[in-house]
Amino acid sequence: MAGQLTFDELYDQFVAYFGQRLDVPTYSPGSKTVTGVLYGAILIRAVLNLEEDRFSAAIVVGAAHEVVRSPGGHFECAGDRESVVDVLRAVDESCRLRLPDDYLATFDVPFDKNLRIFGPRSTRPPAPSMPYGEFYGFALDFFGPRLSFPTSDESRRTLRGVLYDSLLFSCGFDEQSSMFSAAIHVGPGRVTGSFLGRSASMNSDRESIGESLQLVDDYCRLRLPSTYVDVFDEVHGTSSVVRER
Repeated sequence: MAGQLTFDELYDQFVAYFGQRLDVPTYSPGSKTVTGVLYGAILIRAVLNLEEDRFSAAIVVGAAHEVVRSPGGHFECAGDRESVVDVLRAVDESCRLRLPDDYLATFDVPFDKNLRIFGPRSTRPPAPSMPYGEFYGFALDFFGPRLSFPTSDESRRTLRGVLYDSLLFSCGFDEQSSMFSAAIHVGPGRVTGSFLGRSASMNSDRESIGESLQLVDDYCRLRLPSTYVDVFDEVHGTSSVVRER
């Protein structure tokens, strides 16, 4: 059909349209599906039906639910480029309405790609990797009441919990490779390691891990509505802890 996008063209359009706002884009040629994380927070899915020349998109909520509409209409159109861009724009606008302005502002300036890939730079000389037992206690102490339901998997050297009673978080490191990682879970089987345009440092010494955890905490405080964070701080007495760090 004239003007219809191929699946490869759809994927390229999907990635190009969202640019730095999109994290971990993936595609499945068999099901003609593209997924990605918008603004480091919201999992989205797009499908191209070549037989019917139709394009559809959805915001994935929870384990199995999808939002396929906005106040302006359904995320569905013909499979031509112009119509697809209109739907992607509607998805983007709907996602922006779900997020605080201060958080969105961090995505509206160019990212430093080196920081995004490799995390915060440090001029300090390499330091020994933190033993896992010490790391687990350090992370619990760092977050305090901001982290609920902490669980430890010593065999995988990972810590998981819920930050601010809202965001599922995991972090850990491999003592052999001395690489640290941190992620926020945004959907079924999907995580993002992009925090305000940066990723956690891969260094696993005490000071580097502390900087990475602070980056995650800064992300959470901007990601959540300020009124919610204010109430959380008041109830749990966490605001002074954050300022001191």
